[in-house]
Parts: sequence; structure tokens; C-alpha cells
Amino acid sequence: MEITTSPHRPTATPWSRLLVLVVILGPVTALVLLPIGLGLQRYVVSGHSMAGGIDRGSVVFERVVPVSDLRVGDVITYRPPASTGIEGRVTHRIVDIDPAGITTKGDANARPDPWRLEPEGPTLPRVAFTVPWVGYAYLVALQPHAQLAIFAVAFLAAVLLHGGLARRRRGSGPGHPAGDAP
Repeated sequence: MEITTSPHRPTATPWSRLLVLVVILGPVTALVLLPIGLGLQRYVVSGHSMAGGIDRGSVVFERVVPVSDLRVGDVITYRPPASTGIEGRVTHRIVDIDPAGITTKGDANARPDPWRLEPEGPTLPRVAFTVPWVGYAYLVALQPHAQLAIFAVAFLAAVLLHGGLARRRRGSGPGHPAGDAP
């Protein structure tokens, strides 16, 4: 009787591991750490008021600038006056600046916002650039059911990975009967 070994997958080389690391962590680093290093803030657009210019699911990267540097046509992110009842931040385009304040409007809205923005401080964040669709991952991750699913998939992957590594260390698997260590 002749004994043959079963084919096995070649082990990953350090270069292939590095490539996987760069492919996975490269975009994450670019979208998370690089903006911080460049002094940019980032927000996910969750509404439709800027559709056509900045669509829902886009990530906007912004730089804080002096209010005196703002011009008509700039897109800014701000908190609307408390009297509006709107919670959170709004990203809209400046349509008018005068001594009474700043008037903004969403690109998809027919009319300007019903309030005048009176900046509380000397600066406001102005949009520098946007990345479409990437923000959907953030929006999904904020949902409780999605968080549970992400946790479950990560847990399952960890269990399966750990089980496969443990089986390899013991020497069981294809070509080796269970319980017989080489």
C-alpha cells in the first residue's frame, strides 16, 4: 500500500499578507486618519436636501475657516437655530450673506432655509471635497440590527478561524485521521 499526502493550500507569504493588509487598511486609513492629519472634519450626509450636489451616503470632508472667508456658493455644515426643532447638523449651500446673517439652501430644496444663520463663533466648517457612497457603511453601522449582524458575523469568523488554526496545529484535517497527531 502506498501512502500519499493530500494536496494543501500553500502558506501565505509575508508579501501576500502585506498586500491584503494594504488593500483592507489603505482605504480605511485614507478616510479616517488622513483627514485628521490634514486638519479636516468629516460628516456623513444622511438627508436628501443636497441631492444632485452632494447625495445621501456621501462623506463630506470639511476645513474650519473664518466666517469672513465664506462666500455665496460655499457649502457649510452647521447646527440650525434651536427654535427650528432640527437636531444635528445641516450641510447646505450659502445663498446670501449680509449683516443680519447667512442664508442657506439645500440644492434639492425649492426655497432657502426659513432661518438666518448667525454664527456663534468666529469659524464654520466649509466643505473641501466629498466622497460619494462611502457613508452608507457608516449609516448602516449605526442601525441596532446592523450592529448585531456585524457582531455576529465577526464572532462567527473568529470561531471558524480559531477552529481551523487549532485543527492545523493538532495536525488533523485532510490527510490525517482525527485524533492522530503526526
